[in-house]
Amino acid sequence: MLDETSIALAELPAPLALGRSAEIYPWRDGRVLKLFLRDCRREDILQELSNTRAVSRTGINAASCHGTVEIDGRIGIILDRIDGPSLTKLPESRAGEFFSVPRYLADVHLQIHNEKCPQLQDIRERLISNLDLESLSFLSREEKESIRKYVSSLPAGDRVIHMDYHTENIICAANGRFVIDWMTAAKGHPAMDVAFTYYLMKDAELFPGISLWQKIFYETVRQYILSKYLKRYFRVSGLSRVDLEPWRLPVLLFRLGLWNIESERSKLQFWIRQELQGIPKG
Repeated sequence: MLDETSIALAELPAPLALGRSAEIYPWRDGRVLKLFLRDCRREDILQELSNTRAVSRTGINAASCHGTVEIDGRIGIILDRIDGPSLTKLPESRAGEFFSVPRYLADVHLQIHNEKCPQLQDIRERLISNLDLESLSFLSREEKESIRKYVSSLPAGDRVIHMDYHTENIICAANGRFVIDWMTAAKGHPAMDVAFTYYLMKDAELFPGISLWQKIFYETVRQYILSKYLKRYFRVSGLSRVDLEPWRLPVLLFRLGLWNIESERSKLQFWIRQELQGIPKG
């Protein structure tokens, strides 16, 4: 049930941040309001609410949830305010930190994967349920059945996995590094989570509208961070790049299924078709 509020959207101050699914506004009592866009599915919002509450009870540094509101037909959740730059912007505010970014990225990910949270949905179950989404309707019934069998055969896991883990979702506060945006969180094998981060940093689109030279610069920086992050994560965890390979198809399905970003759609459909050729049919 949503909490009552008499505030209209026009009465809110300027947003602190804008994202694909929500805007972040200052809220009373030193908190923030994460107000979801109108086209965000209600079930996804409620999933984030449930996940955030569950994760905040673990040893992970995450903002606590303090209820929900509805403003002009848009649903919002009220969270602790975490002040500080994202890991992406950390080098801008703290000179000399650039070369520490991959280590921070790996170490926080390792901390997440040390935690268990039985309340979260199994990632394999979520992947299978996502096959009914409109964004995956290009798949035939036979292909979906092959995917169901393949996903069911993947290694089980009971660790917290974020499933949207990248430098912009880590806030560097004075009292530690906090992870935000838990809508896609699940429980499962850490290799799935690392494989998704690999996709985000290697294959996902960069900022739209940037120049060619900006694209070259950001791509170079992104690949440097990815390389160093993987090296540290693999060394500490004992996993290897080989462990990520079985999760390539699930990553592509998860990305297209939930986000369905127009500029990525054709590319993801092509890659999914490629990966399907390597799994048993029927």
